[in-house]
Amino acid sequence: MQRINLWPNPKFDPTGFHVVHKGGDISKYMTGGTLANTRGEYIDLPFACEVGVEYVCTCRIVSNDTTNKSIGIFSGGTVKYPSAQTVGKYTIRFTPTANDTRLAIPPGMAISELSVEAADTYDAALGGGGLPGFFSGDTMPRD
Repeated sequence: MQRINLWPNPKFDPTGFHVVHKGGDISKYMTGGTLANTRGEYIDLPFACEVGVEYVCTCRIVSNDTTNKSIGIFSGGTVKYPSAQTVGKYTIRFTPTANDTRLAIPPGMAISELSVEAADTYDAALGGGGLPGFFSGDTMPRD
């Protein structure tokens, strides 16, 4: 299976995709491969996810100057948070319950390396499933 990042601007290039969940422009918060939320409210990054399918979101928290606010995946009233909110790389597994799935980044936090993909392709890429790495399209076993 081919890995596909559902977030269309993983390097946070200001000339790339830069629209939030409600339609606002966030390009001014993107610089040097990071998205730094310096405005007074959450920035919601929308994902085009299929309801009922498991996905994996990975990102790196570059800086966190916020207190009592957390980054998280929102979908249909449910929220998934990473276990910690300090600087570092995080993985959040989630299954959307509605078509409004988004990553909410609190004010005072900066992230980079955002990726959202189907859990099966993520797991296969990490060696957790699929065919062994030495098979190619021409050498893989057939039914």
